[in-house]
Amino acid sequence: MIVWSGRGFLSVLVLALVLFALTSFLPEEQNNMAFAISLFTSAIFSWFMGKKWNEPNGKTLVDKETGQEVILKPNHSLFWIKMQYWGFIFGALGIFMLVKQYM
Repeated sequence: MIVWSGRGFLSVLVLALVLFALTSFLPEEQNNMAFAISLFTSAIFSWFMGKKWNEPNGKTLVDKETGQEVILKPNHSLFWIKMQYWGFIFGALGIFMLVKQYM
């Protein structure tokens, strides 16, 4: 079960689409390379789009009954991890795949 908030599911969707495209075009012996490239692509996408979409500037609302201020911030996450941090996770997995392939 995939748990996401906002646009967090796009990190996995980009990973799956790039992986599908690369495995369709690259020869079968390059499947490990296709997986590493798709991880790096998804890492770049997740980092930049997560930083853009999870900007800390939220809307401040005032509750009429209590007078308290409530700040609404965007939350785009996947498995309770903010989208931009998935960039590090996907990047580390991509490096692991490359090291595993060439060792």
